[in-house]
Amino acid sequence: MRFKRNERTISEFNRDVRVVGLTGGIASGKTVAAAALRNAGYVVIDADEISRALTAAGSDAEKSLAAMFGTVTAGGKLDRAALRKLIAQDGEARKKLDAFTHPLIIEKIKTAVAAATPPIIISAPLLFETALSSLCDAVVCIVCPRRIRIERIMSRDGLSHGDAERMVDMQLPDSVRATLSEFCVPSDVGISDFQAEIVELFDTLFKRTKV
Repeated sequence: MRFKRNERTISEFNRDVRVVGLTGGIASGKTVAAAALRNAGYVVIDADEISRALTAAGSDAEKSLAAMFGTVTAGGKLDRAALRKLIAQDGEARKKLDAFTHPLIIEKIKTAVAAATPPIIISAPLLFETALSSLCDAVVCIVCPRRIRIERIMSRDGLSHGDAERMVDMQLPDSVRATLSEFCVPSDVGISDFQAEIVELFDTLFKRTKV
């Protein structure tokens, strides 16, 4: 392999691989990785995309969330920016949101996996927390320094430094997520190198190329 980080683990990995999980904490670079894999021709079932579709404007889920949290605009639609800020500041609100959305997302993912033809990639930030990892033959974890992730959240979501920190701390730390995964790829490198390493690793896992 061009990038040697996972070479030894791959050489010892004899499991038949049909479904691979892709995970990483908020703002770790998972979305960039998923896009690179799609461009390489892989089927990627993305939990974040499913979540956005389920809670799209006018959907039953959006109406339920608006009523549940009271974060609504004058038109009665869910104020997503307000909801992001709320769950960054209130752990109980985050648990309430997860309890409502996770079962819906998990059901959609399981249905999509059953309907798809391998190789399949499940991209989910909470792959282990929701037990979606049980659907996977292997898991690849994107890791990124905490400082960079916080900066990305502040820039992307318009949150304060403190709120961005809390968003990171609500999830499993990279050290735990990486230990639970078979393979790890750092994203604090040039984007082209990061994308190349991700595609090469998945090609190798799915036997499209050789180590």
